[in-house]
Amino acid sequence: MIRLALIEDELPAANRLKRLLGECDIQTEVVAHCDSAAKTKAYLAGNPPIDLLLCDIRLGDGLSIEALLESQTTIPVIFTTAYNEFALEAFKLYSIDYLLKPIAPEDLQSALQKFINFTGKRADNSTQHHEVYSFLTASTKSNFTLRQGNQLIVIPTSDIAYFYAEEGLTFLVNRLGKRYIWDATLDQLQKELPSHEYFRINRGMLVKHSAILKIEQYPNGRYLLTLHPDHKTETIVARERAKEFKEWLL
Repeated sequence: MIRLALIEDELPAANRLKRLLGECDIQTEVVAHCDSAAKTKAYLAGNPPIDLLLCDIRLGDGLSIEALLESQTTIPVIFTTAYNEFALEAFKLYSIDYLLKPIAPEDLQSALQKFINFTGKRADNSTQHHEVYSFLTASTKSNFTLRQGNQLIVIPTSDIAYFYAEEGLTFLVNRLGKRYIWDATLDQLQKELPSHEYFRINRGMLVKHSAILKIEQYPNGRYLLTLHPDHKTETIVARERAKEFKEWLL
């Protein structure tokens, strides 16, 4: 029996992962679930008697790896998230495994088997955590990798026009107008992407500079944007962001 803690800030993703764990041939017990970096740090500070951590990299209040470093934990980790393809090899090298969302049942089964096989072979997990953190903070996001069915699709950042949120999901829209579901909130994306290229025009939209074709004055001190490709609803810069938006354009 593998006793593990689940570090995941999205409740649907956490519930799905628990269900997949229950369907695995390898027996596991989820003894804790932390939905933020702060809660993860507090939990690990108590030196919990667990065998494994299943960690989403990006949490609402920061990177889970920062919590691992601050707690100086030596608990092995399987990372679960969606990141650029350059990071894939780093995560596989410096952790038990890396699972790209949406997680396939067979990939989870394989990762758990790797943990069983590697038990005792990687004693200095804190060093591995440092390596992952160094990679994350040193690298720039040049591509977005997502899973569609059994395929991995790589989208260069140069092909992205904007992101928007709708009904609890985040969508990536490329220059051709094709949209993809992306596994991150706009708040998380805003932290990761270069601020000189992307601007959060309102609560529901993050726009790339090169996607803006036209800017018009709009009532109440707002701006109306024409984007390429066109968005399905009016694209309006919120009044409280209008001044900062104007400065960002310069």
